[in-house]
Amino acid sequence: MASTSKCPYCGAAVSSDEHCPNCGAPNEGYVINTPRTVFLPKTIDELKEYCAERGMPLLKMRFFVGEDFKEPRAFGIYQDGDEFVVYKNKANGERSIRYRGPDEEYAVSELFAKLLEECHNRGIYPDGKPESGGGSRSTGGGEPKKRNPYGTMIVFFGMFFILFGILVGREIYTHSNDAYYCYEDTYYYHHGNDWYYSHDGDSNWYETNSFPADNYEDYYVGEDYDSDWGVTNFKSSETYQEIVENNSSSSSDYDSWDSSDTDWDSDW
Repeated sequence: MASTSKCPYCGAAVSSDEHCPNCGAPNEGYVINTPRTVFLPKTIDELKEYCAERGMPLLKMRFFVGEDFKEPRAFGIYQDGDEFVVYKNKANGERSIRYRGPDEEYAVSELFAKLLEECHNRGIYPDGKPESGGGSRSTGGGEPKKRNPYGTMIVFFGMFFILFGILVGREIYTHSNDAYYCYEDTYYYHHGNDWYYSHDGDSNWYETNSFPADNYEDYYVGEDYDSDWGVTNFKSSETYQEIVENNSSSSSDYDSWDSSDTDWDSDW
């Protein structure tokens, strides 16, 4: 479900739209020019996926998502029973607890905000680079202009037919890429040209040469992850993160990341 908030100008509900559907004002929560799946992570798994999709080298950045990392100079989040813990290990090894409690979404938001802050301090904008001009919300000092409803309808129907064509195409053609399959109680994920597998209860995915059966499409279970399967979401796994990092451009924004630039002596 998309994150919903109120427009600061007219009070209407806005979610993942670029502009308020009522008055046309810019939506502060909109992520600019990004096709990625996760926009505002609310769970530890979603935060892992967010970072993996953007090729973030978390070890180099000193962020440990889903791990109670003990060494100095680290930010992290992990689950401890029914509670979620957000922490910072200072340069001297002392731990500062930012949050401990049952609210996973709040815990994730705390670490996510710090992650973005560290990125922004280095001129990196995984959440979308701010537009030039200071982010002015209106022109001429007046109320935001209402959007053309006919233009919105055209965009809506255009997107509808595009999505319809994609769905039809998926039925006509094979489910061969970026999808889950299950064979003899083992789950497989086909990513690009490679196969990965995970057993029941396993926390990671492992590369394999091929699917064990010739008619792998008969074992298709879906493109979207289901926690009832008892395995980890492939896109939240360390394996997927490594794939993304290895495929990142050699001129990645994160190549020059220096963790010593972080203030490791403060509480947060």
